[in-house]
Amino acid sequence: MPPALVAGTEHYGSLLGRVTDLNPDAPPAYRTRVEVGRQRLLSAAQTDDAAADVIAGAHRDRTRAAALTKTVLDEARADANTPPLSPLAGREAMRRRAARLHTQRAHVLAARSQARRRAAALRALRYRLHRRGLPVLSGRAAIAVRAALSRLGRPYVWGATGPDRFDCSGLVQWSYAQAGVHLDRTTYQQLNDGVPIPRSQVRPGDLIFPHSGHVQLAIGNNLVVEAPYPGATVRVSRMGAAVAIRRPI
Repeated sequence: MPPALVAGTEHYGSLLGRVTDLNPDAPPAYRTRVEVGRQRLLSAAQTDDAAADVIAGAHRDRTRAAALTKTVLDEARADANTPPLSPLAGREAMRRRAARLHTQRAHVLAARSQARRRAAALRALRYRLHRRGLPVLSGRAAIAVRAALSRLGRPYVWGATGPDRFDCSGLVQWSYAQAGVHLDRTTYQQLNDGVPIPRSQVRPGDLIFPHSGHVQLAIGNNLVVEAPYPGATVRVSRMGAAVAIRRPI
């Protein structure tokens, strides 16, 4: 079976479409960037669909080529099991062998030509990339933020540490693990991870503790990503009055 390219973009596009409502005081430039991000996501989904169609076509080509080759091989094996009983029969067997070689060569040439067309179609696909002037996060904190955002919509389960179910500290721990950074397991332990940061200096990747029993991950623009409580899913929320902020090191 061909690999599936499932981006889940309808769900995440909807989240991006609503995210500015979480931060109504954000400047127009922020709203513009959110919309640009949403459009990039939808564009990437269309490219994924086109790539999936090309890949599925390539798998169909492979299946068809395998069937044609099997037919040639089956005929060759049948001839091999029936030795010629006369010179005339021998010449006829050689004629069939030459015909099979010619047929198989035609199959190979056709398969190569089709493969080149499929490869050209894949190379023609383009993803919209970041342009200059748009700030792009980098480093381990950025990897952790992207990892956490990739889990949007996953269910909260107390004690779960991922990759498809999380509690609050499990989400933060898993996200930083994707960046090669070890964090302790529980919220109470994570309160001592890293170094303390004042609210005025918070940046994406910082651990946000609205109270001692809950941890969130800052993603910028006064927003956090979190696994909030049982029955909810991983989501983006506004940053509240944090009682503690820690920066992993």
